[in-house]
Amino acid sequence: MIIFLDYDGTLVPIQEFPYLARIDPERKEFLRELGRVHTVAVVTGRDKRSFSNVFGEVPPEIFLVTSHGAKIYRGEDLIANFLDGKVPDLGPLKEALKDLPGTFLEEKEGCFALHYRSFKGDEALVEEAFYRFVRDHPPLKVIRGKKVLEAVYGEFDKGKGVERFLKVTGWKGDEPVIYVGDDTTDMDAFRVVKKIGGRAYFVGERPPPGVDGVLRDVEEVYRFLRSLK
Repeated sequence: MIIFLDYDGTLVPIQEFPYLARIDPERKEFLRELGRVHTVAVVTGRDKRSFSNVFGEVPPEIFLVTSHGAKIYRGEDLIANFLDGKVPDLGPLKEALKDLPGTFLEEKEGCFALHYRSFKGDEALVEEAFYRFVRDHPPLKVIRGKKVLEAVYGEFDKGKGVERFLKVTGWKGDEPVIYVGDDTTDMDAFRVVKKIGGRAYFVGERPPPGVDGVLRDVEEVYRFLRSLK
């Protein structure tokens, strides 16, 4: 079985700031053991540096798809690179965000994310600053997540990340595929997995239509994963 797993909100609870979303060592070891039985791939919007800051060293039993599909790793080894977009100078946006305390700008590979979970004011002001910048520096895609706006400057999203992973690893259609995720950024991956006959599991209270199962929270995700061993 091939098991695709989102990270923030799926393997760890959502945190106010991304750098606080560290995985519990016992759960990390469990994922390593699961990777000895099935093919386990974490699919994240984070780049490798950001992911390593909260996960630590990635063991060879776990694959990693970073920046919505820009790069694919096995453990710490890069096995595929699809990075094809360059992020513009974010200086003007950083300057605008100085007047919006509680916002956080995350620079990544081929994209950037504007987090505003801690912002206490009118969220329309955050969106205005974001869209003013992207109008001047058009990305290929804008992705709305939970209190986060992302501008993507390359041909990648989590759906493409899943497709590329299956191609790179030589999937022939003979192994079942599942995807577990909690955010709007996972919807592209859900569609791809469903299209190839796999199963999509949503984490949270308001599942989108067409999913195969709902897991209430991170605790339930791990109970579900343990049932697969």
